[in-house]
This record gives sequence, structure tokens and C-alpha cells, in this order.
Amino acid sequence: MPTLTLRGWGFLAASVVLFVLAPILGQREIAFAASASLTLPLLSFALVAARRPKLTVVRRFSPETASAGTDCEVILSIQNWGFAPTPAALWHDDAVAPLKRSSVATLPALPSFRALETDRPRVTTVRYLIESPRRGVHSVGPFWVRFGDPFGLATRRFSVGATDSITVTPEVETLSRGSFRLPSGDGQAMQSRRPSASGEQDVIARKYQTGDSIRRVHWPATARHSELMVRQDDQHSDHEAVVVLDNRLDSFVHIRRGRSDKAQSDTFEWAVSMAVSIGLHLLHEGYRTVFVESHDPAPPHSNERASDGPDELLLRGAHARLGPEHPPLAVSDIVADAGRVSGELPPLFAVLGDIDHQSLDALTRAASASSSALAFVVHDAPKVSAESAPEWAQQLCERLTQSGWTTRLVSPMDTPSSVWEPDTARIAR
Repeated sequence: MPTLTLRGWGFLAASVVLFVLAPILGQREIAFAASASLTLPLLSFALVAARRPKLTVVRRFSPETASAGTDCEVILSIQNWGFAPTPAALWHDDAVAPLKRSSVATLPALPSFRALETDRPRVTTVRYLIESPRRGVHSVGPFWVRFGDPFGLATRRFSVGATDSITVTPEVETLSRGSFRLPSGDGQAMQSRRPSASGEQDVIARKYQTGDSIRRVHWPATARHSELMVRQDDQHSDHEAVVVLDNRLDSFVHIRRGRSDKAQSDTFEWAVSMAVSIGLHLLHEGYRTVFVESHDPAPPHSNERASDGPDELLLRGAHARLGPEHPPLAVSDIVADAGRVSGELPPLFAVLGDIDHQSLDALTRAASASSSALAFVVHDAPKVSAESAPEWAQQLCERLTQSGWTTRLVSPMDTPSSVWEPDTARIAR
């Protein structure tokens, strides 16, 4: 419904006062002034109530997928499909927390639509920046327009269009490029995954597959075959690595310990950022990377389990959620599958919370099926020293170490690059 502005309410109050003063002062002119003061806001109210603009809005994001902590440009294309032009108005674009709605701005007058003159109305474009402070899939919209009458006595607000979703990927860091080494598969010495210094020796070109690093594209072969080809360094093109993200609610939320939801959320957000950073780093190093969550819809022995590319990894990170009914970690079969595909034991990386005994047993078995295993145990206690970490985290690290894992206690106050560097040398030996 329309509403009166402060000016409109002022006119109504003035009319009431004048109607009271008219008989007291005995001046008929005051009664005429009171009538005019009452009529104007009522006419404005009726005019605004009768206006029903036919607007459409198309919302686009640039970039289409935002990164946490960055700004994204929202582009709104507005059209007036009505026979009457619309006056200048105020607009804002709504959003659902943690995003913030746009500031109020002026929408210029929109011309009317003449079907005999053009196929579609003229497009008016407005833009604004929206901050994406947290990863996830967030709703933006609807678009709101506020029209008023020429006297500024009444306004009416309309919502135009529906909401759109923007995907915000987790904040990632570039990790140091350690020379991860894998067995050659025939019992010989360890060989590096990196190409030789010449860059083109022992290079075999093959078709691009999902998960291949774009840096491995072989442009001469691509031009020759008219399709995207990548370098295959001898028999090492099928090596896989497995990254495990613990996303079970019980691993990060312990009400009995009095932890706040915000602290738990920050801890899990850090875990997602670390896991995705590791996956992207492995892809850049030339690995086919399998990203595993506690609750994975693909069955453990499915031949359809595919490695994830950079875009898939970022989207997996954006959609990662804590789930209350996630089963124990079941990664040993997944690691074994990766080994059967590549013919060699894959390296294994895990970002964990307070896991249960069944998950710990699964990780123990997985370590024996991997060439190397590195685990980051995330806790939310202030990071002063390893001894200041919660008891459960210290015990978990101890048991994982006994099972053949290289472990590191981390907290959200650390950066992924700082906790990665000390262990890359150990895992690459």
C-alpha cells in the first residue's frame, strides 16, 4: 500500500489545525485553505496507488563466482513494459545475510514501451558492488523500487523480479611448490612429478581431461590435433592425490565443552580454506586430485569417481556444509581406488576436527595404502604453543602419528601457507 511522506503527514496535520481554527476565527478563507491542505495528500495517495509499473529486471554478477573477502559487481538490467513512462524513482537491491543490501540510489525515468516501434523496451542498466565476506551460496534480491507523486506527499514501494544466487568460493592461499615425489611404479628410485628443465624431453601429448592443470597444455600438439592436448611426462600422467575434508558436525561442534557457534564456524571455514588450497596446489603440481568429504554421495568403489579440476574444487568448497548425520570417515577404499587407477600409492592429505574412533581407524588403514599421509588437526583454542592445544587434539595427533601420519596442530589464527611450509619438506623426502 502507498504511504504518506513526512510532508504528506504535515499537510494532513495542517488541514486539521485549520479546520479547528476556521470557526473560532470566523474566517471562511481558512476553511478553503484547510480543504486544499486535505485534498492534496489524498490526491497524491490516490495517484500513487493507481500507478502499477510493469518492470522487469535481469541480474548478473561479475565475476559469476566470487571469492570470499572480495567485492563482486552486480549488474541490473531494467525494462519498462508499460504504456506509460515511469518517473525517476529510488531503488535498492536486497540481500540475505551475511551479504548486505545495496545503498539507496536514484533510478532515472524509464521510457514507455511502444510495441509498434520496437520489439522490446529500452534497457536501463545500474550497477553496484556487493561484498562477499563468507563463502557459500547466498541470495541476492529482490529489486525494490520506490515511486512518489510530483508533490512528494506519498510513495509506494514495489518489488521487481525474484532472487538470484551468487556462489562465493572459499578464500584460498598459494602454497609453496615443494617437489612431491612418487614411486615410479616399478620399484625404481623416486621420480619427480615436475617436467625436466628442458620442458619438452620425454613428452607425450594426450587429450585434456578434467583435473589436468592448464599449465600442462601442449600448444603445438593442440594446434596439430585441433583439440586441447596436455603434456604427459612418460608414465606419470595418471598419478592421483587424495584430499580429505572432515565436515561432520560432531567433529567441530561440542556443546558440552561450551564452545560458541561462531568459533566453530570460524574453525570449519578455516578447514575448508585449507583443504581447497591443498587441492589447488596439487593440481598445479600436475596431480589428478580427488577431493573427499565425510559425506560423499559416490560409493567407495564407484568407477565413476573422477578427479576434481580447479573450478570443481572451488565449487565443492563453496557448497561444503557441516552435516549432523554424516557417517564416519570412509577414505581407505577411496585411497585404494586411487592407487589402482594410477598403479601407485597416492599421497593423502586430511584436514580434520575431533573425529570419532571409527574415523580414526579408517584413517589408519588409509595411511597404509598411501605413499605419504599429512593431517592438519584444527582446533579453536588460542594458538600459543602445541601444549596449549586441547587435550583431544593432542591425543588425536599422537594416535595419527603412531599410525604413520605426519600431523600438525593448527587453529584459525594460522594461515594455510604458514602451516603448510614446515611439512612440505618432510612429506617430499
